[in-house]
Amino acid sequence: MKPKNWQMSLFRREQRSLFGEILDWMLTPLLLLWPVSLALTWLVAQGLANKPFDRALVHNVQALAQLVKLSPDQQRIQFNLPQPASELLRADDSDLVYYQVIGPSGELLGGDRELPLPQDDEKSGSYEVKIRDDEMRSLEVRVAYTWVALATEKSHVGSVLVQVAETREKRSVLATEIIKGVMLPQFAILPLAVLLVWLALVRGIKPLSELEERIRARKSDDLSPLDEKAVPLEVAPLVSSVNDLLGRLKDSISTQKRFLADAAHQLKTPLAGLRMQADLAQRKDASEDELKHSLKQIGRASVQATHTVNQLLSLARAEGGGAIDLQSCDMEALISEVLDDSLPRAMEKGLDLGYDGVSDHDKRRLLKVQGNPTLLKEMIRNLVDNAIHYTPSSEDRLGVITVRLLVDPYSQALAVQVEDNGPGIAAAERERIFEPFYRALGSNVDGSGLGLPIVREIAQRHGATVSVDVAHPGQTPPGACFTIRFARAHNQFKTSIT
Repeated sequence: MKPKNWQMSLFRREQRSLFGEILDWMLTPLLLLWPVSLALTWLVAQGLANKPFDRALVHNVQALAQLVKLSPDQQRIQFNLPQPASELLRADDSDLVYYQVIGPSGELLGGDRELPLPQDDEKSGSYEVKIRDDEMRSLEVRVAYTWVALATEKSHVGSVLVQVAETREKRSVLATEIIKGVMLPQFAILPLAVLLVWLALVRGIKPLSELEERIRARKSDDLSPLDEKAVPLEVAPLVSSVNDLLGRLKDSISTQKRFLADAAHQLKTPLAGLRMQADLAQRKDASEDELKHSLKQIGRASVQATHTVNQLLSLARAEGGGAIDLQSCDMEALISEVLDDSLPRAMEKGLDLGYDGVSDHDKRRLLKVQGNPTLLKEMIRNLVDNAIHYTPSSEDRLGVITVRLLVDPYSQALAVQVEDNGPGIAAAERERIFEPFYRALGSNVDGSGLGLPIVREIAQRHGATVSVDVAHPGQTPPGACFTIRFARAHNQFKTSIT
């Protein structure tokens, strides 16, 4: 059985050569027009060859017409052609010359009877010469003829037809010489034109070869953009697209390098703690309490390492430059799932975790956004986890966390808020908290510093904005309120929701 690849190769289109295709499109019209040029040259040569010999025929006809006269008694028509003139008229090495003079009654006054008469019945004025093509004794001839009107003082005698015919041998020879003189140089010019077109194409596509050489000469880590000014205008869009691809590839590689550096940096501390606690547990003189303490520390370090790895993976997924799968997401359902997962941790810390949604039935239809449900849940979960992590709760003051879903019916913008009554965030640090691994000063809570950067990355990939404000102005502690605003109309960020 033949492999599938072999079967597919039967239908695969052969790779085309740009150089060959341009050469074909330039040479094909040239080769097609060459026979047309031959035909036009032949027609022009025929016309050029006829002109001088036609003038000679006209002159001979006019000369013979001068010899047609009335007799002295004006009763008869006379045509007297001297013998030397007759011999001179027929003296031609190449062609046969015939003449004919026909009287008004059709009588032959001189010349050859067999010369055909003109087809037109119109008898022109005296000495007006016409030319036609005809046949004499199975030979093609060129005929010049005129009607000579004779009249006396009292009446019109009649019109005499004078014709001179000549075979076309000299004309054909002259036309052939003209064609040779025009076409023979073209046999030398045509190959030269093909060569010049080929050289011009080679010179024209040379910038493409130079661009290929520059790309091949680059090092594997050189992702700098190509110079668009060093290529022809037609290739500039291609170079611009390559530069765009290089930019996206550079961003992707930078993201991967940053992820590896962040992972190495963040995992160094918990892994070192695991190793140290394992060494302490392996001491021979370690007591049972010390062994339990070491195991407890190992479990805590492993949980921290797992959490850090998960956060790093979420950040890498959020920062990915590729397109995300979008679908209609019910934000209320996503928030409900996140709260169900986070409720055990909130109860363990003694926190009041609640939800404040949209009760208006007309607004509930606006609670869906186009997005990736996995990333959106990760974004909300990080905000809730951040609030649980940093909001204290005691018998004197209960920690409260509220998740809200708001809709602006005018702009149809959607907002998700996570509010707490914790220590809040100073105004000077509200921008820096979205930087990876940054943690607010004075917080004694363990964390990786990746939750809020993940929130911002996911929000940006969904065309949303993230802001943080004081939850309870004038109170101590003031609390924090994180707001994610989704744009609906014209893909613009809406700020009318508070």
